[in-house]
Amino acid sequence: MPIKHFTVTILLLTIFSGYSQTFSQYTPDSPYLNDPDRLIAFVDSCARFWFKSYDATYGGFYTNVDRQGNVITSWGTNKKPLTQTRHAYGFSKAFMLTGDEVFLQKSRDALSFLYAKGWDNTNGGWYNDLNRQGTPVSTTASKTAFDAHYALLGIASLYEATRDGLAESWFNKGYDILENKYWDKSSAFGYYDQASYNFSSKSGKSFNATVDALTTHLLLMSRLTGELKYKTKADSIVLNILNRIAPTMDNQQIGFAEEYNTDWSINQSETMTIMGHVLKTAWVLGRSYHLNPQTANILAAKKLFANVLLKGYDHSFGAPYKDYNRQTGQMLLWGIQDSAKAWWQVEQAITGGLELWGLTGDDEFLRTADESLGFFMNFFVDHTWGEVYENTMRRGGRVWGEHKGNGFKAGYHSVELGYLTYLYSKIYVKKEPFSLYYKFEPSLTARTISVNPLLTANGKLKITGVTLDGMPFQDFNTSSLELNLAANTGGKFKVTFTPQDLTSIAGESEAVPEGFVLHQNYPNPFSTGSQSGNPVTTISFELAKAGEASVKIYDVMGNEIANPVSGFYPAGRHQFKFDGSNLNSGVYFYTLKTVSGTSSRKMTLLK
Repeated sequence: MPIKHFTVTILLLTIFSGYSQTFSQYTPDSPYLNDPDRLIAFVDSCARFWFKSYDATYGGFYTNVDRQGNVITSWGTNKKPLTQTRHAYGFSKAFMLTGDEVFLQKSRDALSFLYAKGWDNTNGGWYNDLNRQGTPVSTTASKTAFDAHYALLGIASLYEATRDGLAESWFNKGYDILENKYWDKSSAFGYYDQASYNFSSKSGKSFNATVDALTTHLLLMSRLTGELKYKTKADSIVLNILNRIAPTMDNQQIGFAEEYNTDWSINQSETMTIMGHVLKTAWVLGRSYHLNPQTANILAAKKLFANVLLKGYDHSFGAPYKDYNRQTGQMLLWGIQDSAKAWWQVEQAITGGLELWGLTGDDEFLRTADESLGFFMNFFVDHTWGEVYENTMRRGGRVWGEHKGNGFKAGYHSVELGYLTYLYSKIYVKKEPFSLYYKFEPSLTARTISVNPLLTANGKLKITGVTLDGMPFQDFNTSSLELNLAANTGGKFKVTFTPQDLTSIAGESEAVPEGFVLHQNYPNPFSTGSQSGNPVTTISFELAKAGEASVKIYDVMGNEIANPVSGFYPAGRHQFKFDGSNLNSGVYFYTLKTVSGTSSRKMTLLK
């Protein structure tokens, strides 16, 4: 039959009736998923790596850092504000996992420099770059929503661990700038991408200005405070993802448009799409579902994730590739002869996969996270000097240097990967208790403090134990995940959480459309070692009511290679055998399309 190109609509999730969480067949291989406590040492090592790059003379952490942790003076002794906030995130999360208070001091060291030097006291907002002494490299350089969002990342993270009053004050200051200077209040609402140094002009919309608002602070502050202003803003951002960004996928060969004009028309001069951005968007839609359980979030997340798995993922060695031309579908190699992978993009496959697996129970998400984590730990982690490399080749070799820090990379993504994978693994994979540390200073008034560590379904976690400075502490709310601190009560708290079994994650009212189920093929992988001597596997599906149905087979490039099922089928279970004798070894996808929707799964042929 003629080769057709497949434009993915919805891929990789079986549609579960009632959207129940039905964890099933796949068993992860990664020792870090099977023994999450190993991630504590990983986070500790990553965070400590950056200690050496602190400038004891002028304060702050250097941006450009080599493999061993030394400043690369030939690249400049700059100290970007983003370096400080990213480190502050990493240090505060390292404290929460280990209880070692040296990390709190390092987090405050980074933020002290950010507060003192990074803020434009004349015009408001954050500078883009600082020299060693903390002087702005340019006082008239344009400002971006990207910098404004990320400046709040480390501040919000320290606030979570400590409820530090100074961090709260600076967070509010930075958030006010976003709301009053960057937010477009017109019908084309959203954060402007760019602003002049004094905010006299503002322009553009973008992926970064939109999605990074959720990842850096909106989801966290919604979780910790429950304040309506954060939840409402998060809903607005999700609307822009669902209505502005995700729909552009349908007109691309891969990914979505990332740069827009102020009115949300696509900026056609920018054609790059980044697999990590597509995966991150799927991830935040899953996380946002816990704040506002809308089926549209899950459907869009599936579509985004599936687009990467079908067109931008390495099914041979694991983990997503980097960058593509969205219009042509061609991979951007940036002068090298082989494909490459980036540390932060692989993280999105891991954390996004685990989040969506926790929501849906679909093994394809867990498999992706497991494969990507295996690749990351084997090839990105520097087991000699610590921390992780920025890029690898497809099979894991170094590319573009062995440095650890630059304007794009600091202590954020590596620690976030370790910290959140630890939580996801404890909650969803192992379903076992885990503990986190907090340091709350005494207050003159009584307080109730939320220590909810992750956006999950209501009732998924309970507090089952708390200590204060090593002694039992009893005044906590088990289900609401809150500590009740009397006046003048403070110290280091160790809070133990225990996951609970729930029969349904998403709730009855927002069930994913029912009507059909596509089962995993059996056997999988399938090979010439079968009883018939031919590589044959059985594919089955179920229909709740009679209707049109088709099943098509695609290779990893999205080319249609077979259409074994097409026609009108009665309600009930149907199955057929698929013979791969004429195909090469590799990964293939089979897709069921019905009037109720579309679902796909992955199968592996071995010869």
